[in-house]
Amino acid sequence: MKIFKNKKNEHKLFELTFILLITLLIFSYSPTIKESLSIGGNADFQWSPTKCLVENINHYHSILNNDGKCKIIMSQGGEYQHGLYILLYPFALLSWESAKTIWTILNIFLAFFIPYLLSKKFNLDKIQTLIIIFFFCFCATTRVHIIMGQQTLLVFLFLILPFIYKSRLASVFSGISYFKYNIGYALFCLYIFQKKYKSALLSSIPCFFGYFLYCLITETNFTKLINIFDPIKLMINTNTTFSRVYLLSFINYIEIFNFKYTSIILLTFSIILSFLFIKKISKIQDNLLKLSCLNIVVLIFLPHWSYDNILLLPLLIFAVKNYKTDLKLSRMNLLISIYFLQVHAAIIIYLNRIWLYFDLNTKFITEINNIFPYFNIIILLITLIINTQYNKINKLS
Repeated sequence: MKIFKNKKNEHKLFELTFILLITLLIFSYSPTIKESLSIGGNADFQWSPTKCLVENINHYHSILNNDGKCKIIMSQGGEYQHGLYILLYPFALLSWESAKTIWTILNIFLAFFIPYLLSKKFNLDKIQTLIIIFFFCFCATTRVHIIMGQQTLLVFLFLILPFIYKSRLASVFSGISYFKYNIGYALFCLYIFQKKYKSALLSSIPCFFGYFLYCLITETNFTKLINIFDPIKLMINTNTTFSRVYLLSFINYIEIFNFKYTSIILLTFSIILSFLFIKKISKIQDNLLKLSCLNIVVLIFLPHWSYDNILLLPLLIFAVKNYKTDLKLSRMNLLISIYFLQVHAAIIIYLNRIWLYFDLNTKFITEINNIFPYFNIIILLITLIINTQYNKINKLS
């Protein structure tokens, strides 16, 4: 009888928790949706470069040649891989207002679906799953991502596929994560270091298929292989990527050479360093830990905005799953996840308010704002080293 009573109590507790959290999310998402659909909302949604594709215009060449044929709005730079614009093609057939409304709905759906999918795959119970979904959807990083209309959630979905499903189809679709090269490159490297050459080859299909279709629609010569590097040329042409912080970017402040070319050299070294970590990660047996560490590598070694911190979701799930098994490591991972997903976005705002309150000079404030992101990188690097070195956890499967 006690067992039945306990089950009933657990069921009631789950129902009450579910109702409470859903109610809180509805109230918290009202301003998020409103801001996302406002005039300045979805600023990063790559609708305008895709609209150029619909009009048979090669947006890479148009922007690089500055011919004015491709009209870019807001911060939609168009520097992603060709396949992304093929994927977004249906959105560009709609008006801007309709497209960003559907994109907002899709991003909100993914914010719920991805933590659910990972929690289910790695056997978290109902209460743990519910709390993780609530926290991930509620956290500032996810909401900023939705407001900005970013593509990281979409890319994230395809990045996790080979960790959830073992099939050729999963390998093929995982290649869609390569469309955002500062994320997907790590998965391709992981395939190589794990000697999964067939998976690496299959995952390349979306990129080549996307490139071929893009060239076909825009009447670009696809046999001229130099066109494959158009996204990279566009990225180099715009300094927005180089202005973001990554492991070695502090060297730019020395100003020995031209900023752009120094950044290219530093990024190359940073990627090489990331290869060494990915090689080590490839030997981890626990798939959830492997995915967690891979995503930390992504955030450390290449430039990112803060909304890409949603990639730390697997680390949060790993911490919750192993909380009873390994308390010290789980506490650390839990604190790091919460910090980057929720807390750190607000810290710089409050720091600026403190500086202004004490009437500190502008130069001091600028220096603190420049140093703070490197503090975050160091935290992530320490977290990565500890997790990859922790043999007890590495042996879990």
